[in-house]
Amino acid sequence: MLKDLGLATDAARHARQPVPLGATAQQLYQTFSLQGHGGLDFSAIINLFRREA
Repeated sequence: MLKDLGLATDAARHARQPVPLGATAQQLYQTFSLQGHGGLDFSAIINLFRREA
């Protein structure tokens, strides 16, 4: 998911189109990956929010 979000963000930047929610999603997945969860299914991101709640 992180790779795909990066590709989408790069494409949007190249087309000079803002993607604020895409950039936010990319940051969240980057944080989740840096916490050691990069090998999990993309739906595991919910665990990031469960821990913070």
